[in-house]
Amino acid sequence: MSREIDLTKELAKRLQIRRFHDFKIYANKSPSRSSNLRKLWFERFHEQCPPLQPEMDMIIYEPSPEPKIRAFEIKYFERVDGIINQSFYKGIEQASALIQWGFDNVALWQIFDETITEDDLGNYGCRTWRYILGILQLPVGYTMLWLKGRNLDSVEFQVITTDWNKRPAPIIRLRNIDDSEFPFANVPPNPLIEREILHPAVKEEIHFLRNFLLEWLPKQNQGLA
Repeated sequence: MSREIDLTKELAKRLQIRRFHDFKIYANKSPSRSSNLRKLWFERFHEQCPPLQPEMDMIIYEPSPEPKIRAFEIKYFERVDGIINQSFYKGIEQASALIQWGFDNVALWQIFDETITEDDLGNYGCRTWRYILGILQLPVGYTMLWLKGRNLDSVEFQVITTDWNKRPAPIIRLRNIDDSEFPFANVPPNPLIEREILHPAVKEEIHFLRNFLLEWLPKQNQGLA
């Protein structure tokens, strides 16, 4: 877990410095632990604040012209004693839970250590991609990253781009995380923000949490040091 936290912080730092100078990027933030959130929730809904996502791995805050907030769940895979002792769907439940906060976009990024083989990528990342987009059709973006190197200061985050619909295993192409051609649109958008058929009480809660984040985030330390 410590390695995953360190990599998340380093990834957020790289994106802040090399790609998104005008935005603010936060790592490992826990808005649900705010006493002010619980107080405001009780004042608004006259009930105890429900259990919410304890920690958000990475958030990109775009301040203007209209504020946008995008959330990323980060999961790290490596071989230990020759095996991957993790499920291919690791992180999907946390990413799904982030939708209720009213983020404009939510994405799951799975980071694979250099000990992971191309066959592993097809057996893990490919299955996750098909599960999220093909089977469940979740409003969650999905990206795979392959690490090159072990030293945190010099490690390279390589974005894996390929067409997982193809069989046999497709050709894997890599792009550096700060490549300007790597898109961060994180489509599809969060359907809960504007969905008209959503129950009014649920919609009110989502807009409450979104507005809390928009006010809370600019006051927080980015957690990149």
